[in-house]
Amino acid sequence: MGKSAMVIINPSSGKEKAAEYEDRIKEVLQANYDEIEIQHTEGKGDATRFAQDAGRRGFDLVVSLGGDGTVNETINGLATQDNPPTLGIIPMGTVNDFARAMGIPLVPEEAIDFLGSAEARRVDIGKVNDHYFSNIVAVGNIAEAFHSVESEEKSRFGPFAYLIASVKELADGSTFEVDLEIDGKNWTGEVSQLAIALTSSLGGFNIVFPDAKIDDGLLHGMAIKKLDLAEAVKLTPTIIAGQLSESDNVEYFTAKTVIVKEGAESKIGSDIDGEQGPKLPLEIKVMPGHLKVLSGG
Repeated sequence: MGKSAMVIINPSSGKEKAAEYEDRIKEVLQANYDEIEIQHTEGKGDATRFAQDAGRRGFDLVVSLGGDGTVNETINGLATQDNPPTLGIIPMGTVNDFARAMGIPLVPEEAIDFLGSAEARRVDIGKVNDHYFSNIVAVGNIAEAFHSVESEEKSRFGPFAYLIASVKELADGSTFEVDLEIDGKNWTGEVSQLAIALTSSLGGFNIVFPDAKIDDGLLHGMAIKKLDLAEAVKLTPTIIAGQLSESDNVEYFTAKTVIVKEGAESKIGSDIDGEQGPKLPLEIKVMPGHLKVLSGG
């Protein structure tokens, strides 16, 4: 029996140019796959349903063409399966953090050609409550910063749009109390931003968590303490240089499981791989080697 591949395309990605790559994808995949099925998403949750269907029908490969949100939905369709198909990614978003971490070319044409030669690699994913993620869970102000970025800003500034929004939130000086349980050890403090990641890439900058590896079996977390405007501006080059863990204003940690509880405040929101997530409390855990992904190294 021949090998089969499903391609999940988000037509609105890449300034609505994603569907233009359909013929080239088929051409590349036909060298290794006898059956190729194309699915176009029309709304939220479609990529998850398509990926689940691919797993049930025994497809060997699922290719996600879209931004981080489409990739996240696809992963949520694969992660619940005992023996899911291998995941391929053609990045078409603004940031493409997971693709960066996997060494996948960020130019769509190059990523398509890459499908023909890339090798599958087992990588970690994370689970937050009942949802899966490939890159990051952000809590509080950083989540609000990500959600505040408009499409026009993404097009104009690219990944820097997220950095600008994050610095603005840092400079605002607002904080929230958070109660963390990190592999069973408690930590409580006033923070302005909290992020827990699987990879080194955050907001398009590939060195925010420089020690993070996609297959190290760990969550990498940072809690940024209260900052004034001058401190926020000073911290920005530290973020870009990948030296956050050395800052006195940052609590850096690694763990297998992190529970984020409400402090004095309630209704604190979260962001999962760039999409709006649940309110606190959150139980976040790493799932080592849970998926096979076509990787660049």
